[in-house]
Amino acid sequence: MWSVTHFPSAMRSLNPSTRAKAIEIANQLLEQGRLDKQHVISVSVNEARRWARSGQDWSLRNAQYA
Repeated sequence: MWSVTHFPSAMRSLNPSTRAKAIEIANQLLEQGRLDKQHVISVSVNEARRWARSGQDWSLRNAQYA
């Protein structure tokens, strides 16, 4: 599990609110155990960026695992 003080280096370039969302998403995906760690990081960063652009609530149901 990651936190705002302990997170993957791929999230370092995100602004603080987007990084916090990426961490939240990554932790939810890790809890599910369906994706490997690298895929979790990639998906969470992409989804957090999408969330930041849309300004809407994020839901795991709407995540794009591509």
